[in-house]
Amino acid sequence: MPQTPVFCQSHAKGTLDVYSCGTKVSRHVLDACQKSDHVFASDKLLSALGDTNAVCHNLAPSPRKALQFAMELAAQGSHVALLSTGDALYHGLGSTLLDLLSKTFPDKKRDDLPFALNFHPGITAFQSLCHKAGIVWSEAQLFSAHHKDIQPLRILQAKTAIIYAGLPLTAPLIARRLCNADPRSGSRSCIVAENIDTKDERIVLCTLQEACDCQMGPTSILVLLPHGAQQVSLPLGLADEHFHFENHCLTNRYVRPVVLSCLRLPSFGVLWDLGAGSGSVGLEAALLQQDLAVHAVEQFPDRCANIRANAERLGVPNLTLHEGNILDAMPNLPDPARIFVGGGGKDLQYILDQALARLDAADPDASLVVTAITMETVALLTQYTGGVCEEALSLDIAVRTDMIAGRYSHLAPLNRIHIFSFRPRV
Repeated sequence: MPQTPVFCQSHAKGTLDVYSCGTKVSRHVLDACQKSDHVFASDKLLSALGDTNAVCHNLAPSPRKALQFAMELAAQGSHVALLSTGDALYHGLGSTLLDLLSKTFPDKKRDDLPFALNFHPGITAFQSLCHKAGIVWSEAQLFSAHHKDIQPLRILQAKTAIIYAGLPLTAPLIARRLCNADPRSGSRSCIVAENIDTKDERIVLCTLQEACDCQMGPTSILVLLPHGAQQVSLPLGLADEHFHFENHCLTNRYVRPVVLSCLRLPSFGVLWDLGAGSGSVGLEAALLQQDLAVHAVEQFPDRCANIRANAERLGVPNLTLHEGNILDAMPNLPDPARIFVGGGGKDLQYILDQALARLDAADPDASLVVTAITMETVALLTQYTGGVCEEALSLDIAVRTDMIAGRYSHLAPLNRIHIFSFRPRV
């Protein structure tokens, strides 16, 4: 197989047909493979083809290299069939192929490619399972653990949730993650299934706690049913007990919602959490907006350990931790849509200057939010002119505290918190 594909158009335009094989190879796919010059598929799907005149290519061990070669053959005029297990465009080979196409032909539309590209749908495993179990899946929320982590709280919020398992998270391991996140959910009804539409098919109706002890492999599915579902609170202002933190390096639960409101969290994009401390602000933002990529920067190892532990405990896969100095880390971070500065010390002014320079001044919602407790920091922020100050506010919070052996209580004041919001100058 060539290491560097060379794309050259022949006199006859080739084709690259991508077939979603769902749970099994259909007669339609078999007939299409017979008419193709080349077939690319996994070893399992290739074994299902039987005798064929096409040249067969195993996608292992490097699917990306195999797909590059398939594109080259199609560009040279060959008729190429690509077989994908499940649905090619749902955590399948289709997304990898489209990514390669965008990099190989960055300025070309689909009709301008040197070959015809066609996607052919197939019945997926979750569709087949829903029909077998009589589940109206138009109302379900779909999740996937294919080569990535999950957000337990977001899954548990769904009235009906269908989760594709994979490696390392099989359906029973996903069930255990959900029970650990909310033990009350152990009595919720669910379905665990594997190898749908094969001779080894298994479909089990049980509780989520019972699902933890099922023995199933990576080709499994977990379905959470409405019966027994527990109400899951919005992850906003989580109790401080949810976080490991050092000394006072935690943005208070009453302050976090105000900070997140000032940030005007986008549904996707990048949020910087600079001087992250325990990571509480970035973690809550990640829980609220699952497509938001949070990049937290913290220089102290003990605090970094707390951030990692908090992210694992809360089930947050969309937070990336950068251990080191903020000024050193910023040049290597992706461009942000929003920035939160929870620490900075003597370098705060330089941090603000460099951070604001990375925000898109044309975005009316682009903002940098910074909190302060000390008078010195408040003075610096009050006089700062490197950005446009859109908001400045202070919060005085008092919390009920027992006194005199619990016979009385009073409202004990916490530290006054100052919040400043800046946007870049145009």
